[in-house]
Amino acid sequence: MSVIYKYPIHDRDKNIFAFELVPRGRNIGDSGKINPLVINYLLEEDPVSAFGDKKIFVELSQEFIESAVYELLPSSHVIVKIGKVESLTDKFIGNIKEIKLRGFSLCLSDFRFDKVEMLPLIPISDYVMISWKRSKDEDFKEEINTLKSLGLKVIFKDIESEWEFKEALELGDYFQGSFLSSPSLLKDVRSVLFLKDTIIKLFHALEAKNLEDIVRIIESDVGLTYKLLKWVKNFYPGKAEDIQTVSDAVLFLSINNITNFVLALAMAELFAGRREEEIIRRSLFRAHLSQELAKVYIPEFEREGYFIGLFSLMDELIGEEPASLARELNLGQEIVEAYEKRYNEFGLLLSLVELLEFHHEDEEIIKHVGKMLKVPPERIKEAIEKAKEKAFELTR
Repeated sequence: MSVIYKYPIHDRDKNIFAFELVPRGRNIGDSGKINPLVINYLLEEDPVSAFGDKKIFVELSQEFIESAVYELLPSSHVIVKIGKVESLTDKFIGNIKEIKLRGFSLCLSDFRFDKVEMLPLIPISDYVMISWKRSKDEDFKEEINTLKSLGLKVIFKDIESEWEFKEALELGDYFQGSFLSSPSLLKDVRSVLFLKDTIIKLFHALEAKNLEDIVRIIESDVGLTYKLLKWVKNFYPGKAEDIQTVSDAVLFLSINNITNFVLALAMAELFAGRREEEIIRRSLFRAHLSQELAKVYIPEFEREGYFIGLFSLMDELIGEEPASLARELNLGQEIVEAYEKRYNEFGLLLSLVELLEFHHEDEEIIKHVGKMLKVPPERIKEAIEKAKEKAFELTR
């Protein structure tokens, strides 16, 4: 699944001027293989609706510029960034001039005067993006003043402190960095619906114990297939040679085991930045802790306990209210009520899980939870450790 971040660029008053669109795992030295992620997003979504009056900086490789793919993008919103150039031919310079004629603004990315191959592009560019980490270079200020005298707007990136921002204000026009804001995940509607759709399809196939459908759904997702086979081989090394396909793995595992594992992996399809990874880890910890506590509190609902924890953070992960998802999955009215914070056995279970998540080392709280569930504190500690181990196994 493509995951794209939007990284704000601010003006001198710290207002957002534009966003840079950055795919997950972007390597600044990449020759442009990442371009399709951003371009596909811009072709599928309406930039005007998504970003309003804000500009969008999109880095295009030489290959994409020469293929004239930019013609599919809205010149009113898109500023074309030019990064690594393999060879500055007359043809490529002609392509760049054509971009300008089509109404696009141009930004030279990671510009340095010692990149002599980029110098012919200065007269037809509008912006230059430069790392503030270079501010200690001997000729830095002279370079910036030269660029500004040529009519270019200077964007400083890597602004990481208030002091750096104050210094950069003396030279720059626009600014980007952790002091001002961090990148945030840009989820398109299709990504969210795909994740939700995967979960629902898997859930119903597992409920029906339809092995053929389970295999088909897993095999339709390359990432899901890889993780399942890797996990089975890691934890059952004696069976590694016998398990070569999704069908082998599904037949080897029990329905209960594969239900928990596959649903967890379906959620993990949205892995992106650190924030999303942390939500996934929390969801898995909650799922297994809720399941362990259900074993001693309401053992006949151990399975439901797992789902209560697993889906409890869906609002943070994909913007879907847990109660709404529970209704769609037909998890039962009591689970819906638990998510709506109405008191019942499942609601109490979820409350205890939420409490222990952030206080799992507090002896008094552990003792209090044990007393409520009528088990010794050691049993609660054991449940916490098991939940930690299982969540780690799935996300390492």
